[in-house]
Amino acid sequence: MTSTNSGSNRRRKAVALTGVIAAGLAVASLGSYGIARAVPVEFPIVHSEQMPPGATDRVSIADPATALTFARVDTGSGPRVLAVTAYEKGAISGVDLGASFTEPIAAFNRLGYAAIRDIAGDPARPRITVASTDTLTSLDTHPHHVGIGTNYKEHQAEATIEEPFVFPKVAALTDSHSPLPAGTHGLLDYEVELGIVALNDITASTGVPQHLGLVLSNDWTDRELLVSQIEPDDLTGGAGFTNAKSQPGFLSTGDLFVIPADWESYYRGLRLDLFVNGGLRQRAEPADLIWDVRTMIDKTIAAGDRTWDSDGVPTTLTATPGMIPRGTILQTGTPEGVVYRAPDTRQRFLGFMEWAGSLGTNADTIVDSALKVYVRDATEADVYLKPGDTVVTRADGLGQIFTTITAGPRAETE
Repeated sequence: MTSTNSGSNRRRKAVALTGVIAAGLAVASLGSYGIARAVPVEFPIVHSEQMPPGATDRVSIADPATALTFARVDTGSGPRVLAVTAYEKGAISGVDLGASFTEPIAAFNRLGYAAIRDIAGDPARPRITVASTDTLTSLDTHPHHVGIGTNYKEHQAEATIEEPFVFPKVAALTDSHSPLPAGTHGLLDYEVELGIVALNDITASTGVPQHLGLVLSNDWTDRELLVSQIEPDDLTGGAGFTNAKSQPGFLSTGDLFVIPADWESYYRGLRLDLFVNGGLRQRAEPADLIWDVRTMIDKTIAAGDRTWDSDGVPTTLTATPGMIPRGTILQTGTPEGVVYRAPDTRQRFLGFMEWAGSLGTNADTIVDSALKVYVRDATEADVYLKPGDTVVTRADGLGQIFTTITAGPRAETE
């Protein structure tokens, strides 16, 4: 009897001790959760420079022997193409290529490099000068383009994606001074990018052409939409990227269009800067691209008939599988400095705690739960673009974009 009672007492003590330990762990976990929840969130800014006074007054224009520079303007009788010779004090000057041409790719393909070089360089030809604010989109093309993700090493680190990848970008071009509505929900982010433009159809059989066009662009992104649709186990598959980057107004383009004599050396010498409210946020040097332009072209053609989701519609990488159609823009990737960062240690811990506490009902996976914590933190911190913000994107030898973020939805279906 005594032995039986002794055993029962030991079991009761063990159960009680287990309960105390479990309660202690629960209290400790709740305490750790509360402490982590209260820790201020940091959204680091990479650069500390301010935009110099008068920086946007002028853009260096390449000598026509090095690169042809174009702008599209409306002189009152419809779009016309200027062979640009100067960009000073906010005004663009150039030679009108004539009523036969309403966009620069057609002019280039008809006249050729040497003829336009001679026209632009002829001092006897009259110049037209227009305010840069009056320019149209610098090229007139279709809305089916190509995005390249994480193509700079530093951006790979901040996004925690280890290699470049492709995805369709289905968006109409907007001009260099179009405002962009912030939207009624979501987290609006910027991405400065160099755009490479096909002047004629490119296929495996044509090979990489002698001439390509260049345009400055901004690859706007709804980060909240993106993190809700990405596949954490297959980030380079590109799921969610088309939808998050193809909303109305999400392809802003510069006021100039450039066709270099030697595109490979020209693009490698560019520097693209993006400023938010006068502070430098991104600086892209295309010489540092992981995939160079030739590799991007090969990867795009090789994608063939693979599809991505575009607002519920299976969509190939380019409008014609296995081809880069004329006028297609390849957005070559953005450098570090975007607002987005992959969830940090604190956000991953909170994500785990909230996932475990909800028995896995708050999200499909712990990673998804951590991403939800990131979105909540970013929303509370109000660090993404909002109405009243101004974004200036510029590059000497390439052009400028001036974007004011306004209030309101981006589309009726948002």
